[in-house]
Amino acid sequence: MTGEELQQARAARWQALQPDQVSSAALRAWVREIGFAELPALEAWALEAPAWVEAELAALHLIELAVWPGVHRYVPVELLEYIYVAVGDRHPRSDFRKQASRGQISWLAAEVFEQLLAAPGPLGPADLRERLGTERTSLLGLERALAELAPSLKVIRVGRGIWRPLVLALPRVPAAMDQVSLAAAAAALVSHWLDVNICDTEAGIAAYFAPLLSRSRIHDALNALETARQVTIDTLDGQSAFRLVTAKVKAPL
Repeated sequence: MTGEELQQARAARWQALQPDQVSSAALRAWVREIGFAELPALEAWALEAPAWVEAELAALHLIELAVWPGVHRYVPVELLEYIYVAVGDRHPRSDFRKQASRGQISWLAAEVFEQLLAAPGPLGPADLRERLGTERTSLLGLERALAELAPSLKVIRVGRGIWRPLVLALPRVPAAMDQVSLAAAAAALVSHWLDVNICDTEAGIAAYFAPLLSRSRIHDALNALETARQVTIDTLDGQSAFRLVTAKVKAPL
């Protein structure tokens, strides 16, 4: 397969998965199929998509990921456990303090997270500023603190400008740390990626998942999927590549 042929196959696959009906329920089902969605693509399908995405975030059907630098992607909650195993904290109610003492997150981010853990509901930067003191904090500083917490899924956005600790919003997700191995999570994410994107090289898959998984994890996941006969070897522009043995069909809406 050539790169041009792959792009054509991916476009056809994307078109096959795109819903015929335009609604918030259709958007939710579509993101469940494609796994990692970006807002411009959703908005190209329906101008109402941004408003629907906000509603889906509030209902915890979709989750906004700030893991990739400079881009937000939206994933179905069904994939979240695998992503959390890759980037999250094993003990989310306490690990943040150790991370602050080691300089992995700022002390302000740690204070923000502590306030969010204690709050009965979601908070925004203005709410946090009132709790932490208007003289020692700024809205910009608090927005940056929230941005520090988001990549490791300590917090998730649950509406316009409001945040909630994941461990409070979806407590079953952090609990997956004790139920799903990193190897299994990597295999699940790679399998989902190949289902939508048809075929890719190990380097291409590793580049996409670099913020979540190491190259060695991708290598091991592909080996495990090949051993289980879930992927087969192909070629892409003369390089070894992988594709799923069978792809999923479009789910009914």
